[in-house]
Amino acid sequence: MSCVFARPDDPCLPRLQLAAQMIDENTPMGGAANMGTAEPQLAAEAVRLGLESGVIAALYPAIDQARLVRYPPGSTLYNEGAGVEALYVIRRGMIKLLRYVGDGSARIVRLHNRASIIGLNGLLGETHDHTAIAVDEVQVYQLPIVLLMPLRDNDPAAYSCLIEQWGNYLNSADTWISEFSSGPIRSRVARLLRFLVDFDSDTGSEELTLLTGVEMAEVLGVTPESVSRVVADFKRSGILKPLEGAGQMERYRCNLEALEHESHN
Repeated sequence: MSCVFARPDDPCLPRLQLAAQMIDENTPMGGAANMGTAEPQLAAEAVRLGLESGVIAALYPAIDQARLVRYPPGSTLYNEGAGVEALYVIRRGMIKLLRYVGDGSARIVRLHNRASIIGLNGLLGETHDHTAIAVDEVQVYQLPIVLLMPLRDNDPAAYSCLIEQWGNYLNSADTWISEFSSGPIRSRVARLLRFLVDFDSDTGSEELTLLTGVEMAEVLGVTPESVSRVVADFKRSGILKPLEGAGQMERYRCNLEALEHESHN
């Protein structure tokens, strides 16, 4: 089933059309202090972020109670095993999902950025199966999940649309495992850097925002020292070149051809 488009008879469709009409590029994005419960702004943001219209329509029962919340870098949105109280629609920033293993070490099992929705497994009555931490400054819309639970009985198509979205994230985990969990460390680092180029929609086609050495090690399941040696060599060889004016974030331009070659060695 595809949920790209709202159903023609969907009662939410007029509200979606109104939201689209209200998008104004000269209107400030706003913050928690001035968002309030302004439903049209949230709907328009969803359209602007590129969420599928079917997903937007499915979220409408909770939009009146949505809150725009900011999380500083390193802060925890929720912990593994906690009950799911809200869906998180990412407006800005990057979130890492961690799973802790028996020895207390952590593995990053997924990254999410703008327009991702996390917490969807709560619609199945499950608890959070990861710990979510802000990589940089993050802004999310929190939508109370209790308002969406009735979709299962009252609007199965909308419910299925949200579950399908969750399934898409689960499918990406297979690629994550195959790309980053096998092969020489140097090629795995190269593949991760290539992934970050495509992942970061706020940078250019040959640019990336570099994760910390510890974060990259948590993705790859290796030591931070091993990652640091490879990244340092990539910098020396010109595969990674620092961008001026990047502020506190480590932003680099990549030699994609060389990075692709390294990823297959």
